[in-house]
Amino acid sequence: MRRIMAVAVGTALVVAGCSSEPEGSKPSTTLSAPAEQPTTPTPTPTPEPPSATPTTTSLSPVGYKKAIANSETNLVRGVQRVMNAPTLAAFDEARAQLEDAVRNQRQALGDLEPPAAARTGHSQALVAFDRYAASVTANLATSGETKTGCGLPKAPAVRLYQAKTGIRTSIVELSKEVNRSLGKGINYGLRMTPPALAPPPQMTGRGANGQIIQRSGARGAGTLQITNNGSVDVVVVVATSVPRQPQASIYVRHGSKTNLRGIRGSYNVFFKSGSAWDGVSRQFTEGCSFSKYDDRFDGKYDWTITLSPVIGGNASTSKVDPF
Repeated sequence: MRRIMAVAVGTALVVAGCSSEPEGSKPSTTLSAPAEQPTTPTPTPTPEPPSATPTTTSLSPVGYKKAIANSETNLVRGVQRVMNAPTLAAFDEARAQLEDAVRNQRQALGDLEPPAAARTGHSQALVAFDRYAASVTANLATSGETKTGCGLPKAPAVRLYQAKTGIRTSIVELSKEVNRSLGKGINYGLRMTPPALAPPPQMTGRGANGQIIQRSGARGAGTLQITNNGSVDVVVVVATSVPRQPQASIYVRHGSKTNLRGIRGSYNVFFKSGSAWDGVSRQFTEGCSFSKYDDRFDGKYDWTITLSPVIGGNASTSKVDPF
């Protein structure tokens, strides 16, 4: 009779072969479980410490005010260098340095953690710093022009005055925006805003009322009584033919009267008006206007003219080329 014996050792299944020999003569067999294969232990990873989350501490209201004050302090010297520049070249160099300083202060303020109550205003103040460069460009536009409003060469002193005034205006605009953003208790710009500059004589020049500007040739018996009721000063020119070759010319301030005597022969009356009188070139440098009376005048008579539109006036005028 055929037998099958199964011995379970671990997970191995061993099956004995078939034999016809009697059981008593069958040699004994020892079964052993197969040796397990060595295994490489898997290292247990060492847990990493939790990553440190950077934390920033908001400034106290007092600390924040000090930081804002320090920002202004760091700009004071730059503003002073600009305002003390003696030439346009020195101004350009100082202005570039000031722009860098403003940019640096904007970065420093951007790194601050303001008090919770000041966060919105702080962001708005940073925008004010960002607008500074465009503000300077706009406020320096006039100083970059090399001609006056009347087309004459602009004096370097006028350009330098306009340039410095432009920087001052930009500083005032920056300060106002910062203070508006941060509210009460912040007086930004109080120390760094320079005083307003006095304009140079080239911008404020005026002749004396009744001042003779030019005179040539023989004197005559004619007299011209002049009343200037307009809003600007006027130079009245008496010429036989062309205004660049006058018998005489006289300065008449607005709201004033004067007489021009010694006129001879038949003549035309020209007049030019404006502001910023340049006595050297004998020209107004801003707001120029050039005109003449259409009718000629006879030097045998005394004439009265009023330099403004009047009801019932009987003298027409026309525009003429600059003279």
